Amino acid sequence: MNALKGFEAAARHLSFTRAADELHLTQGAVSRQVKELEVELGQDLFVRHTRRIELTAEGEQFYRVVEGVFDELERAALRLTRRRSDPAITISALPTIATVWLMPRLHLLIASHPEIEARIVSSIEAADLLAHDADIAIRVGRLPGRRYERGQPRIELPMVTRWDGVHADELFPDRLVPVCAPALLTGDVREAADILDYPLIHTTTRRYAWPDWLRANGVRYEAESDPHLQFGHFFMALDAARQARGIALVPDILLAQEEGARGLCIPYSSEIASAGEYYLLIHESRLDDPRVQIFRSWILDEAVALRAHNITSIAERGL
Repeated sequence: MNALKGFEAAARHLSFTRAADELHLTQGAVSRQVKELEVELGQDLFVRHTRRIELTAEGEQFYRVVEGVFDELERAALRLTRRRSDPAITISALPTIATVWLMPRLHLLIASHPEIEARIVSSIEAADLLAHDADIAIRVGRLPGRRYERGQPRIELPMVTRWDGVHADELFPDRLVPVCAPALLTGDVREAADILDYPLIHTTTRRYAWPDWLRANGVRYEAESDPHLQFGHFFMALDAARQARGIALVPDILLAQEEGARGLCIPYSSEIASAGEYYLLIHESRLDDPRVQIFRSWILDEAVALRAHNITSIAERGL
């Protein structure tokens, strides 16, 4: 490690003298450390000129690796230090799931476990759980190794940057349903093809939702002829649908909450599931944290209740 520190500092400064000043060593000590490293590796890492040094091609490659390792060690140390002083757990959730489902019910967890402090971060990006940027993630997508049928609507969002050591609990399926304001409808929608009589609201994070859903329901759809009313997230598409701007296609789970279903009806129902599900994702290194265990148990119970409530609530309201 001392030799690596000496090499990293010398490569960064391109100077044994400045590296020695940084490390509080003599210039000769740093030079010897680097030489010992070169002997161990069997490669020259520096070209030594009279008044300067420069990295060899092999030294440049090795420096990039060593620099990355030291950066990762520093980030890991900072995360450990933060955890000792930060009682909160960080949950990275999809924006609409966070807004419509998670945050409105989080007080139920806090009421039963006041010692838990949760920090919610909304994101659609792949979660880097190995780096512990978040303790827990809620994402939608395809689970590695799970088989899906051809023709199911695609989900292109990656859930995690790396699956190494990631534990996945399924929360609920992704079933897309069309929704709109009742005032938009000028007649009965007896089959899926009738939906094309109305403007379609697209969500950019799920660009294949409408084409795949219509195709799965036997409808030929030419996306090029659609003027494409687009919004960035499902909660934005829901608001546009409430304003009678068109028909949005959203996961049915978002309609289980009264707030999510407010002012909307389902003109045509389909039981076709997407090629992917919603998952609770936790790296195995965090599974033994008591706070993570409490949150995991609570949210899995909530997901079971939500799946049952979703079916019941839609039937009761005649949507």
